[in-house]
Amino acid sequence: MTRCTSRPGESGLLAVAALLVVALFLFVPGSSYAVHEGDTILTFEPVAGSPSPAGSGDGKIEFRGGAEPVSRWTATFRFAGLQPGAAYVVRVQGQFGEDGSPEAAAFTTICGFGADADGDGGCWYYLVGLRRLATIQVQIDDGSEAVALQSTRADGPGSMTGMTNSYSFPLTVAPSSPIGSPVPSGTPITAH
Repeated sequence: MTRCTSRPGESGLLAVAALLVVALFLFVPGSSYAVHEGDTILTFEPVAGSPSPAGSGDGKIEFRGGAEPVSRWTATFRFAGLQPGAAYVVRVQGQFGEDGSPEAAAFTTICGFGADADGDGGCWYYLVGLRRLATIQVQIDDGSEAVALQSTRADGPGSMTGMTNSYSFPLTVAPSSPIGSPVPSGTPITAH
């Protein structure tokens, strides 16, 4: 009859290895989290035929935690070179709805603002629910829905860069954490 024995310290090494594997699964982002669930830095550029061809802008949309449809977000935007005195709205495509649905293709308004005498303006808003984040437009708010500027995750105009934040991984923050509490910046997320 053969007897199996372990070398001194081998069982301790196996226990450490098992703990490392468990820790890796706890700290790697879950596949249910989309690429935009973190901080997204936005650059806005004029679209072809824009009524504001000298316009520009930047913004940030920050993931504050939660699963859809009640995820929490903070959005801030600044713009320059727009039509002085004109009213504008910032709209995101696909805020709601399942993939392939009419809601997923629709644009919904995040916030609105009026450009000052120099053509500068901006707005901010706390969002609840953001199913996808691939295209944001700045439109003149006169019923025409004329697009002045755009930020997109695909090929321009404009761009989006994702950064992880402390809410990007499965939540470790108590549900009572205030919306808008400071979050450290992290590393870039690669879009898929």
